[in-house]
Amino acid sequence: MTQPKRKKDERAELVKLFRTMVPGDFVKVLENSIQRFIDAELNSVLGAEPYQRVESRTNYRNGYRERKEPLSTGLGPINVSIPKLRSGSFYPSILEQYQRVDRALISIISEAYFAGVSTRKMNKLFIDLGLENIDRSFVSRCAAQIDEEVEIWKNRPLERRYAYIWLDAIYTKIRTEGRVNSTAVLIAIGLREDGHRDVLGLHLGNRESYYNWKDFLQSLKARGLERSELWISDEHDGLIKSIEECFPGQLRQRCIVHWMRNAQSKVSKIDLLWLLPLIKDIVGSRTRESFELAWKELNRVAQSKGKDNLLDWLDNTYHDISVYLDFPAAHWSRIKCTNSLERLNEELRRREKCIRIFPDEKSCLRLLGAILQGYSEDWISGKLYLSEPMERIKETLKKPIPFEATRDGLEPCSVGYTSSAGLQPVASR
Repeated sequence: MTQPKRKKDERAELVKLFRTMVPGDFVKVLENSIQRFIDAELNSVLGAEPYQRVESRTNYRNGYRERKEPLSTGLGPINVSIPKLRSGSFYPSILEQYQRVDRALISIISEAYFAGVSTRKMNKLFIDLGLENIDRSFVSRCAAQIDEEVEIWKNRPLERRYAYIWLDAIYTKIRTEGRVNSTAVLIAIGLREDGHRDVLGLHLGNRESYYNWKDFLQSLKARGLERSELWISDEHDGLIKSIEECFPGQLRQRCIVHWMRNAQSKVSKIDLLWLLPLIKDIVGSRTRESFELAWKELNRVAQSKGKDNLLDWLDNTYHDISVYLDFPAAHWSRIKCTNSLERLNEELRRREKCIRIFPDEKSCLRLLGAILQGYSEDWISGKLYLSEPMERIKETLKKPIPFEATRDGLEPCSVGYTSSAGLQPVASR
C-alpha cells in the first residue's frame, strides 16, 4: 500500500542546512544581517530610503567608513561599514562598543585586578573578555562615566504615589579597610499608577538593620515618595518599624512565602507531613472563602494535635498575611509575596558571581546600580505589569466586606477577617 506523503518539517530542514554549512558561511550571514540592521536604522534616522526624494528627509548619506577594528562575535571577527552623513555623525546603536552593564563589569574587574585581588583569576577573566591589553586610563574613563550615570539615576525624582512597593535585601561581600565584610543591599521596586514597574532605588548598609532601612526609606521620601497603597516585605523587625515611622498608617503585606517557611520551623520534621499540605492550601487560595476555610482547617488540625505554640503563632500572624485579600483578586499572585523582587535579586547574584568580592563600595554600587538602572528603563518602556492598578483598587474597596457574615455555608475563621479592612488606602477617599 502506498504511504501518504508527509509534510516536511521546515525546522528540521533548516537545522540540516546549517549543519552542512562551513563556519565561514555563518560569519558572512551574521555580517550581512548586522549591516542590514545598520542601514535600516539609518533610514529611520534620515526619514528616507536611499535615493528617495521626500520632504521629510533630515540629512543625506555620504558614503561609508570601515570600522577600525573588526567586530568580535562568537562566530569570529566580522568587518562592518559605518555610514557617513553630509552633516553631523551617525553611529549604529547595535554597534555600541560597550553596554552600560558590561562597562561597569569591566571596570570592577579591572579595579580588582589592579588592587591585587585574585590576580590569577582576574587575568583569566581578562583573557575571556578579550581585554589582555587593558590600561588604567581605560578603566578610569569607564568608571567615571558609569558612576555619573548611576548617581543621576539614583537621585532622580520619584512619583508621589505608587500602587504597590516591594522591599527586600540581598547580601554581598565588599572589601573595606583591609577586611571582607558582608554588606546588605536594600532594594525597592514599585508599581506606578500607569501599570509599569520601576526600580525605585538601592542602598548599601553594613547589615539589614532598622537604621539602614530608615535611611533608605527617608531617601525615597526626600525624592518625592509619599504613599504606597500596599507595602510588601518580609517580617524583618527593623524594616517594619521603619515603614511605620516613615509612612505611618499605610498598609503592609507580609510575604506569604516567607511566612510559609517560618511556619515549618515551628514544628518538628515529622509534623511537616500534615502541616505542609495545609499551609500550601492557604498560600494557593484563589478566593477569600477558600483562604478562610483553609485557615480554619489548619487551626483545627493544629489544635487536635496539641500544637499550642503553633496556634499562638498563627493567631499573631493572621492579620499580617491576609491584608492582600482586600485588594483586587487579579493582583493577589503578585502582591501576596516578594517573588517579583526575588527574581530581580537572582539576576543581581548571577552578575556579581564573577566578582565574588567587590574591591570597595563604589564598585558595588556601580555594577548593581547599572543593572538596576537597565531594568528600570526596560520596565517603564516595556509592557504593562498590571493594567490600571489604581482603578482596580478603587473598585475593589467600594465593595463592603462584612465581618461576621457567612459565605456559601462557610464560617469565618476564628481570628476573623484581616484587621486592615477599616484602613482603606487613600485611593478610596
